[in-house]
Amino acid sequence: MTYEAALAYLAGLQRFGMKPGLERTVALLEQLGRPDRRVGRVVHITGTSGKGSVAAMVEAGLRAAGRRVGLYTSPPLMRFKERMQVNRAEIPEADVARLTARVAEAAEAVIAAGLEPPTEFEVITAMALAWFAEQSVDDLVLEAGMGGRFDATTAVEKAAVTAITNVGLDHTQWLGQTHEAIAWDKAGVIRPGVPCVTGTDHPGALAVIERVAREQGAPLLHVTPADFRVLGADLSGQVADLRGERGWYRRVRLSLLGRHQAANAAVALRILEVLGVDEGAIREGFAHVAWPGRMELLRAAGGQLVLLDAAHNPAKCAALAGAVAELFPGRRVHLVVGMLADKDAAQGLAPLLPLAERVWATTPESPRAMPAPELAQLCRELGHPALVAADLPEALEAALAAAAPGDLVVITGSFYTVGPARRILVPGQVIQALPPA
Repeated sequence: MTYEAALAYLAGLQRFGMKPGLERTVALLEQLGRPDRRVGRVVHITGTSGKGSVAAMVEAGLRAAGRRVGLYTSPPLMRFKERMQVNRAEIPEADVARLTARVAEAAEAVIAAGLEPPTEFEVITAMALAWFAEQSVDDLVLEAGMGGRFDATTAVEKAAVTAITNVGLDHTQWLGQTHEAIAWDKAGVIRPGVPCVTGTDHPGALAVIERVAREQGAPLLHVTPADFRVLGADLSGQVADLRGERGWYRRVRLSLLGRHQAANAAVALRILEVLGVDEGAIREGFAHVAWPGRMELLRAAGGQLVLLDAAHNPAKCAALAGAVAELFPGRRVHLVVGMLADKDAAQGLAPLLPLAERVWATTPESPRAMPAPELAQLCRELGHPALVAADLPEALEAALAAAAPGDLVVITGSFYTVGPARRILVPGQVIQALPPA
C-alpha cells in the first residue's frame, strides 16, 4: 500500500460516520496485540476548548525533561502526518502506509467477528497506538477526538493522569444539550484511582465531574482563575504567575499568545507536576511550545500581518476576540471566516464581528461546511455586512489586498479554514518565535 492509497482508504471510512462505543477500538487493539500497553505513561486529555494547547504544553514539558514523547492530536491542520508525532517529528509516510495496511487487515477481522465496521477515527487511533508502541515512547500525550466516555482514545487500558480542560456547549448533537450532559460524557476519561486535572468553571459541569471522580476514587485537581494571572503580554508571548501543588511559579514565560493560554498553562502545570516533571523543564517547555494555527502570527509575502486561529466554538471565538482586542489595539481588522454547519455560528461570530472593518465569508474544505452565502447572510442578520468568497484562496487574496500597512488580517472559524490558509501563507515570516522542536 502506498501513502496515497492509505489516505484514500482512511478517507473512505468516513462513510461509516461516527458511532458511540469502545468495542470496535478494543477489538482492533486486541487484533494488534494491545499496543496501548506498550506506550509508556499515558496522559489522556479531553475538554471543550484548550485540549490541544494543553496537550502541546504537556508534551513540551515532558520533552524538556528529556523524555521521549508521543503526541496524538486531531484534526490535522495541514497534513495527515501531524496527527502522530514523537518528539514533534511526524510519522513518516512509509509508516503510515505500512500501518494502514496492517490495521485494515485487523478491521476485516473485527468485521468477520460480527462487529460493525470500525470508523475512520477508530482505525487512525489504533494505527497511532501501534506506531507509538513501535517507537518505544516514554510517555504518550493523547488528545481525545470528541467527548470522552465513548471516544476511541478511551479504549487505552491505562492512564497515568487524565484531564478535562473545561466544559462548554459544543458537539451538542452527539454529547448532549446541557453542560451537565457534556460533562458526564467527558468524565468518561476518569480512571479508577488515577488523578484528574480540570479547569472546569461551570458549576453544574464541575459537580458532575466531582461526582464521577468520587465514584472512581480518582483524586481531582481543580484549577481556578485564582491559580493564574497574566503579568504582561506582547506579540512574542506572555509572562504569567502560575500556581501548582508545589506553590507559585513566578514569571513563567508562555510562547503561546492570548490570556486563555495562561488558563491552559495552569492545567498543563498540574498535569506535569503529577508526572514528576521539575520546574526547570516546565519553564523550558512552556517558553518554547509551538502550536501552529492557534493565535499564530505570520507575515504574508506582501508584508501584511496575518493572525491564524482555529477557533470554532463560542468559547474559543470569545477568547480570540479578547486576544485581538488586547494585543492589536487600534488596528483595522479584516476578518476571513469559514465555519462548519454543525457549529453555533451565530454565537461564535458575535464577539468577532464588532472587531472587523470588513468580513469575507468562505466555505471550509469539509463536507460539513456551512456554505459561504449562508454564513454571509448570518453576518448580515447580526448587523455586519460580509462579502462572499468562492473559496479560501479568493477570500485570502481579497483580504490581503484590502489590508493597509499596520492592518491585521484574522483568519478563523475552523481547522478546515485555517489549515488551507496556512498552506498558502507558509513558508512565511513567523513573527511569534517558534523554535524547532
